[in-house]
Amino acid sequence: MSEPTYTFRLATPDDAEALQAIYAPYVETSITFELEAPSVEEFRRRIEERICIYPYIVVEEDGVPMGYAYASRLFSRAAYDWAVELSVYLSRDCRGRGLGRALYTRMLTLLEMQGIRSAHGKVTEPNEASDKLHLSMGFRRVGFMDNVGFKLGKWRDVGHYEKLIGDFDSAPDPVIPITKLDPAKVEKVLREGA
Repeated sequence: MSEPTYTFRLATPDDAEALQAIYAPYVETSITFELEAPSVEEFRRRIEERICIYPYIVVEEDGVPMGYAYASRLFSRAAYDWAVELSVYLSRDCRGRGLGRALYTRMLTLLEMQGIRSAHGKVTEPNEASDKLHLSMGFRRVGFMDNVGFKLGKWRDVGHYEKLIGDFDSAPDPVIPITKLDPAKVEKVLREGA
């Protein structure tokens, strides 16, 4: 049997149904604090909202979406413009294949090209796989929130990871929206990972 062939591309609103199907099972766990799975229409709205500014990457196996990662604003105030929160979700049958790492590698490269200075991940604890992913990608744990969410009949803790990806020696230029980056350079990152 041959190795699976994975391709990486930017998401479009038309991915809403496939990506919502990947995400929905996570709502039954403590990994996301969402209590009900969003509708396909709501998922489409969320994709549309993010893809104007930030990378939203889909990984496919033979043309079928198997996972995705996206960046979003860490906080709403303008001084936080250079800090993002990352999220990654994989189809159950493709976990443990290095796809989370591959998505994060591409994501971090694109974010650096945009002028983003720091990437953050919030992890519901315990989650050994996500902890290992963040640490292996050069993130460091910068915080821990005790009993910050109540889900599945239990109070949940959240770890906060951070990776600095830019320099902090000068005032930053405005963030370049993903749609304004050179498409050939974006495609190269998606294809090669760096």
